[in-house]
Amino acid sequence: MRRTVIFAAALAMAIPAIGQAAASDDGMTRVRVSSAGLDLSRSGDAAVLAHRLEAATLQACGASEFSLRELRLTVRRSACFRDNLDRALAQLNAPAVNAHFAQAGGRD
Repeated sequence: MRRTVIFAAALAMAIPAIGQAAASDDGMTRVRVSSAGLDLSRSGDAAVLAHRLEAATLQACGASEFSLRELRLTVRRSACFRDNLDRALAQLNAPAVNAHFAQAGGRD
């Protein structure tokens, strides 16, 4: 099963902060992430969105923030995690969010 993270700047419905997973017709798991109410030029808001993206990517790739630490680390090192997070960051195109990941020492 393929998985992907979808970034959505604004959603018509309220969703949990870390995202909402949904299976699609093409067999992919999609997790929407909202930036509603965030000003991505502010480092604090960029950090909030970075956290949401990371949590959503973990979820899309088979783990969660509540999974065992070892599982989260394994998923973070997976191609699924790297590829989907890179795709979401490229789609988002927010330098402050990218800077947050760079400052945090990467995504591993």
